[in-house]
Amino acid sequence: MLEGLNRVEWGRLRHAYGSAEDVPNLIHALASPSPEERRAAFEQLYTNLWHQGTIYEATPHAVPFLIELAASNATPNRYAILSYLGTLAEGSSFLAVHRHSNFVNFSQQQLEVELSWVAQTRKAVKGGEALYLESLSDREHLICGAAGYVLSRFPEEGERYWAPLRARYEAAESDELIRCGIAILTKEFSAKGTSDTQWLRGMFEREARPAVRVALAVSIALSNEAQGRDDALQFLTAHLLTEKQVEEGYHAQPWDSGEAVWDIIRALCTSRRGRQMLVSRFNEMLFFQRAPPGRLDYVRYVLSGEAKAEAIKGLGGPLRLLTIPDEWEELETSPPPGQLSLDL
Repeated sequence: MLEGLNRVEWGRLRHAYGSAEDVPNLIHALASPSPEERRAAFEQLYTNLWHQGTIYEATPHAVPFLIELAASNATPNRYAILSYLGTLAEGSSFLAVHRHSNFVNFSQQQLEVELSWVAQTRKAVKGGEALYLESLSDREHLICGAAGYVLSRFPEEGERYWAPLRARYEAAESDELIRCGIAILTKEFSAKGTSDTQWLRGMFEREARPAVRVALAVSIALSNEAQGRDDALQFLTAHLLTEKQVEEGYHAQPWDSGEAVWDIIRALCTSRRGRQMLVSRFNEMLFFQRAPPGRLDYVRYVLSGEAKAEAIKGLGGPLRLLTIPDEWEELETSPPPGQLSLDL
């Protein structure tokens, strides 16, 4: 295994910190029996080949060897490598992200070079498609979820990947973690218009487990079909302050799926109706239900971040969160006009 690793001229390639000559040892360390050694190698690979989301010259050259490791049953924690491959597939160019920053000297020629690295990396990751599809049927939740995560990085392939994801979800039956993981990933296809919304609606109507149901509702709300969306929006609005069980379902996945509340707010913000329901529910909790201040403050923080997100631009105006009094718990009357508002 990894016979060709040393045939790559790593010293001629660059990553975020200069020469990529350290990459072979780091890749070998991913197969180490020592958890500490594997952890240290991952930490370095997450900072040099994928530095804060950006891709480098050496990154696509490392991908085939990562796929080789992920395909071997002798590799410890194969799911971690699969998840890393999914992360690499959604990397971006440094200049594309920072082109408007004052500390960056923008060069169109360099941007094109960096974008070629991004394209090469995505192509290299997709080269392991057979492995991801095979691993999707693995009984271990972490391997299955990580394989699904890689596939979901290519939502443009919805016609090919949706059927196996749907079949795996249905086969999982009582395995809540697998179902929750796949349900979370379907939002990527819905956002690109490549999901089967009729199937999503059917699963949502029959699902009883809160974490899975939230994920399905998010995917329905993000789709471009109106049928069934209102039911999903109502459910998400009611679960704006997510339950512990919902967040546990998200955090149990082998990739960084974030907080469920981020998905809920993003889904609500992508439609006029959803934004209206979000404002109404937030003010209701703020002034009448006396929701836990800590959780409500977190929702306010997420709203502030979502106001700047690309996901809600061009939908009648950006989200505008106005000042909310710190003494909200002392108010007994209806909220003053414009405490939380949306440009509609």
